[in-house]
Amino acid sequence: MIRVTDHKQEQLFDPWDFISPVRRQLPESSWPGLFNEVILRDLPITEIAPYFSQSIGRPTKELHTVIGVLILQQTHDLTDAQSVEQLAFNIQWHYALNITEESDSAKYMCPKTLWNMRNIIVENGLETVISESVTDKLATVFNVDTD
Repeated sequence: MIRVTDHKQEQLFDPWDFISPVRRQLPESSWPGLFNEVILRDLPITEIAPYFSQSIGRPTKELHTVIGVLILQQTHDLTDAQSVEQLAFNIQWHYALNITEESDSAKYMCPKTLWNMRNIIVENGLETVISESVTDKLATVFNVDTD
């Protein structure tokens, strides 16, 4: 079963209200805000979804989160164990990945899940699709002429 959250839908209540205005400005004006506003919402999850069943099996981790963790892992040059730890405890990652709940299902992923997802992506040549999606979006945001 596939789990996907619509990150384009606005929240009724501000899930980051517990952060003081001074501290809230830090992720908003740095890479977590950019990732949340620009990259996360347009990740090509439709390319990954066909590799999972719609009706049977254990639910997947939220697909935006898994792909986002893989991107952040490569960006920060982390091991699988380090990436799992960042997902579990780093509020910047929570902000970037728009994780607003405190459940283990939202903030924890075992290294095997991360490895399996990376394996699906690599075996099916989807790393290019993901990379192009991210770089195209960043090029647009920063007005970079790629010609």
